[in-house]
Amino acid sequence: MRSEQLDGIEQELRAAARADGICHFVVGVAVFRHGKLLVVRRVPDDYYGGMYELPGGGVESGESFAECVARELFEETGLRVRDITEFLGAIDYATRTKAKVRKFSFVVDADGGEVSLAPGEHDAFAWIDAAAFEHLPMAPDTRQIIGALIATLDPTHPG
Repeated sequence: MRSEQLDGIEQELRAAARADGICHFVVGVAVFRHGKLLVVRRVPDDYYGGMYELPGGGVESGESFAECVARELFEETGLRVRDITEFLGAIDYATRTKAKVRKFSFVVDADGGEVSLAPGEHDAFAWIDAAAFEHLPMAPDTRQIIGALIATLDPTHPG
C-alpha cells in the first residue's frame, strides 16, 4: 500500500471516529509467515491476561497509524515492518480506563527475523493456522478478527 493511500485512509478513519465520539486509537498488526498468522499472549496479570491477540497497541499523540504499526510490531516482537499491505477494518471496545477505543487492524509484510517478545507485555507467541486457532484463549472481539484472518488462510474454515 502506498504511503499516500494509507494517509488518505487514515484521515478518513480518524474523521469517522471523531464523528462517533472516539478519540483513543489502537492498531493491530497481522503478520503472516509460511501460511500461518503470528499471535502473542498477554502476561497473566495484565488486562485480558493469558489471552492471545495480534501484536499492536495505542497510537501516541502526533503518531500516524503507519508509525504506530511499525513501532508496536518492533517493540512487541522485534520484527520490522517492510510494508503495510492491507487495512482489515476497525472495531470499537472499552477498556478499564477508556470508555471508547477504536482498533484499526492492518496486514503487514515483515522482515524474516526471529520473534523476540517484550518482557512484561507478552509471555508467549505462536504461528497459528485454523486448527491451532480453535484451541487458543482469546477475547471475543479478538477471536472475531483473528477468525476472519484465519479464514483467508483456510477457505474451508468458517472464521
